[in-house]
Amino acid sequence: MNEVNLIKSEPEDLGQSKTHYFQVDAMKALMIFLVIFDHTIPWTIKGDMGVAFWERISIPVFLVIMGFNMGNSFKQKGNAPLRELYSKSYFKNKTLRYIVPFLILYIISTIVGLVLYNFDYNAMIETQLLPHFGEVNMIMGILPFWGPGNWFIPIIFESILIMPLLYKGFSSKPIWSVLTLISCFVIEIVAQLFIFFYFGTPPFPSWEIYYSYLFVICSVFIYLSAIGLGLWFSMGYGITQKRNLFIWILFPLSVIYLIMYQFFDFRFDFIRGDYNLFVFPYSAFLFLIGVKLLPEKAESKFAKAIAVIGKATYHILLAQILYFGIVVAIWGDHYCASIIGINPFNYIVCFTYLPINWVICIPLGVLWYFVETKIRKYRLYK
Repeated sequence: MNEVNLIKSEPEDLGQSKTHYFQVDAMKALMIFLVIFDHTIPWTIKGDMGVAFWERISIPVFLVIMGFNMGNSFKQKGNAPLRELYSKSYFKNKTLRYIVPFLILYIISTIVGLVLYNFDYNAMIETQLLPHFGEVNMIMGILPFWGPGNWFIPIIFESILIMPLLYKGFSSKPIWSVLTLISCFVIEIVAQLFIFFYFGTPPFPSWEIYYSYLFVICSVFIYLSAIGLGLWFSMGYGITQKRNLFIWILFPLSVIYLIMYQFFDFRFDFIRGDYNLFVFPYSAFLFLIGVKLLPEKAESKFAKAIAVIGKATYHILLAQILYFGIVVAIWGDHYCASIIGINPFNYIVCFTYLPINWVICIPLGVLWYFVETKIRKYRLYK
């Protein structure tokens, strides 16, 4: 099966095909640079830089791409029954692609964490994990040796369970495709309302932190509209297509919301988090522009290098989780910090640390991706 997915392409995908888009790889590469930017530059600096319009789009764009790529992957099966979409090969591929690399990270990061904390497991948990999550969250994919970006791993795992069902709705008759997209927005609103009415607003008591993160806050359902938009575009991504005219209406509304959010501190009481259905149309529109304007194939050496980074973004995400976890263990924070030091009071130094973090995390993730790809190709052709 040939797929360009949110995090990386199938290792078996050895060349360009009609389901492979360099535009998507290029956008993924840019977004992973922005993720590392987000984890390096503190809000005291970036809060005044209008980041809602350019830097905070990284996760929303990744979510749209997640739906887009999964839709393109499933399209090869046509309007297959659910039992074929939920196949053994589907779960095997997802396990090899996502869960196995995560388990490798889990083992390595835990060993590194124990070494840094003098093999005091409780000290590691209390310093790295508990300020951000509860121990119960580890069953969802949160590491005991926590690092920023770890929260996105449960979203990936949960998406594996719902993607075939979502695709089935989008691949049915046009009316069902429309209803499925609308349902993605409705479900997201319901999930947000559940958080608001059941848990209230932060800060939560400790047990509520545990269970809100366990059942809701790290749930894919509060990001469902972005994934739904990506699946919708997988059926036709022309920005001027009649079927996509609705995004021209949602886009300016999303821009208005972001202006109010960024510059006037506007918030809806029932909305939890920066990523929600009011910001996703903006990123979805940018995604369509990217697919429209960027080249379909990587021709130059530079473009090919960008494509490799785009394919390796899942491994880069995992690598930077470990890297920033080490930074937190050494310096006590990851903002305005790198492996060589921390200086939250000097903004120039802070931006000096950013390329250091890029130069460490990006190649490390790409190397990991290459090693895994070589191993899987060897096993495939053995």
